[in-house]
Parts: sequence; structure tokens; C-alpha cells
Amino acid sequence: MGFARFFQNWRQREIMTVLGLGFLMLILWRIPLFGLLFYPFQLFNTFVHELSHGLAAIVTGGGFNRFVVRPDLSGTAWSVGGIQWIVVSAGYIGSALFGGILTILAAWGAPARSVLFWLGVALGLLCLLFVRNLFGIVSGFGLAAGLMLAGRRLGPLWADGLLLLLAVQAMLNSLNSMFDLVGFSLALGSPRTDAQIMQGATGIPAIFWALLWTTISVAILVWALRLAYYRVPEPVARHAAGG
Repeated sequence: MGFARFFQNWRQREIMTVLGLGFLMLILWRIPLFGLLFYPFQLFNTFVHELSHGLAAIVTGGGFNRFVVRPDLSGTAWSVGGIQWIVVSAGYIGSALFGGILTILAAWGAPARSVLFWLGVALGLLCLLFVRNLFGIVSGFGLAAGLMLAGRRLGPLWADGLLLLLAVQAMLNSLNSMFDLVGFSLALGSPRTDAQIMQGATGIPAIFWALLWTTISVAILVWALRLAYYRVPEPVARHAAGG
């Protein structure tokens, strides 16, 4: 009875749409032709990851020098000062937080056209300030222009759909990246990762950081889904005997 009531409190149509879209995207990612359609979204996630590092440095009292984004979806950010463990952790956790916030905005009926437009403006400004390689500049401004154009030209229904798609793929990409990070942390001769940077700085094994960030990211996404699609039950009125 308690489980049934818990299930009923979810906005079932919306949460099933999100889960179904996520499952479909997981399949399409692995089909080469369809996978190419998601390349701009994955590239956008790389920008979010690297910008999260830089913005964390600024927030914790340091400075953000520059970052680059490469065609293989890898990137590197250079910052100075700040609280190192927060700056290094911010890439993966920031991506999960970004996906969660987009999910909440989409679920709560935020004006999708405005969200898309101002996302484009923010991305364009940050690229202008901090991107320092040709591919990063061209692709960053291209994504920014696409978001701004979508915010101005798409009808409300299409804009809502694009915002939801952006949110779902951001959440999935965050989880997928975390699972890759765990694998890299266990493998010998793997590319240098944020977890390995933390291992070098603290002496704590990279797998610890990978698992910690994965746990935090999953918690963020569960929190976001609950906040977005779970209806808090209304308290049942109780009357005193003889009232």
C-alpha cells in the first residue's frame, strides 16, 4: 500500500516520458548514424564540464585563465588558485548539477524559449572570454548561435521538447562520463583524468574520487528528478472526536 501510494505521487506521464527518452537515447548513441546527431549535445556537455572547472576556481577565490575543447570531445581548463579539490571535482559534479537544473526548469514549465536563448548568450560570452583554440571558438559560437536561434525561432512546443532533450542528455552524459571515469581509474595506461589529478594531489587512489563523484552525481540527479516530478502528498485532515 505504501509503495503504491509512493508510485501514485509521481507525475507518471512526465517521468515515464523522461525515462523513455533516456532509454531511447542510450540505444541511439550506439548506432553510428544516429550517434552523429547527438554530437552537438555531447560537445555542449564538454563545454559545461570545462566551464564548471573554471567557474569553481573563480567562486573559491582563484582565477580562470582559459580552456580548450577538441573534436574528440575532450577538453582542458587552466585555472590558478582557488580550492583545488573543489575545482577539480567541479567538472563532473557541475555537469550533473547542470543537467539536474535543466530537468527542474523543464518540469516546472519555465519558458523554454527564454532558457534556450539565455543559455546561448551565456555560452557565447564565456567562449569569448575563455576559449583559446580554433575548434573551441568555432564550435562554441556555433552552439551559442544555435541555442539563441532556437530561443527566438522555435514554437513553444518545439522549444519545450528541445529543452527536455537537452536536460535528459545532460543527465545521461553525466552518468556515462562517470562510469567511463571509474573504468579509466581502474585501468593501467589510461588517459590522465581529473581523478588521477586528485590522486597526485592527495595520495588517495583515483578510484576513490571516481566513485565519490559518481555517488554525488547520482544523488544530484535523483534529487532533481524527485524535485521535478514528485508531488508531495497533501496532509490528510484529521478531526477530533466529536468535532
